[in-house]
Amino acid sequence: MQTDAQSSLTPQLERNARRLRLSWLGAMLIGVMLIAGGWSLWGWLGPQPAPQYGVPVNASRPIADFRLDSTLGHPVALSDFAGRYLVVYFGYTTCPDICPTTLADLGKAEKLLGKDAQRMQMLFITVDPERDSVERMRDYLAFFGPNFIGLRGSLQETEAIASQFGVVYQKQYHSASATDYLMDHSAAVIVLDPQRRPLVLFPYGVSAEQLAGDLRRVMR
Repeated sequence: MQTDAQSSLTPQLERNARRLRLSWLGAMLIGVMLIAGGWSLWGWLGPQPAPQYGVPVNASRPIADFRLDSTLGHPVALSDFAGRYLVVYFGYTTCPDICPTTLADLGKAEKLLGKDAQRMQMLFITVDPERDSVERMRDYLAFFGPNFIGLRGSLQETEAIASQFGVVYQKQYHSASATDYLMDHSAAVIVLDPQRRPLVLFPYGVSAEQLAGDLRRVMR
């Protein structure tokens, strides 16, 4: 009788043990998924990696959207690049030194980023719309890389947009001629996150390698 009882209990005990093992395996799998999901969520919502060479801004308010004539042959708005980081530089095509140096470094940084560069768009906004036509900007930017987009607004539009970015500029005349002038202007590169919020500011003189390293660090 005892043997028969034990025999009848054995399958039940084995089924219970199997269920227990499966329960433990399920709990372990759920735990692994929660940990992986937690790390993924932390990567998106956790603290923003700090740049090493740029100045973190991490603004809470986005730049107001605007639309300007572009070197693409049609007007372009910031919102056209939703989901991408925007690397914005204000300058002008007859700038003798700072602008070409900065644009050359940005073009090299884009190459160094490889596929990561697909997550950003570089924009050049002229502070000299009186002399910089769209065609002139297109030819100028082609020297620094194929992916720069030049933007041109009216004098009033340029002033309003520059003020959003904290960019200042003014003419410095060298003669009595109305066209003989240089533009003194802020020389920083400003990076906006995909929600158009100022994220990082790179002062003049940051190298292409440093730009690429910091851009890769903050783009996530």
